[in-house]
Amino acid sequence: MKKLLVICLLLISMLSACGPKPYYETRTGKKKLKYYNDVFYGRQKQGATP
Repeated sequence: MKKLLVICLLLISMLSACGPKPYYETRTGKKKLKYYNDVFYGRQKQGATP
């Protein structure tokens, strides 16, 4: 009985770890978040003169 419970818990934890990532954690999401933060907070690229 305990073995079955342990196996079920391991299976559930493995399946939940393999789920899709949220968009903001993907490479594209991070790039877009950085761009929108730069626009919103008015940051400029280094070397650019106003």
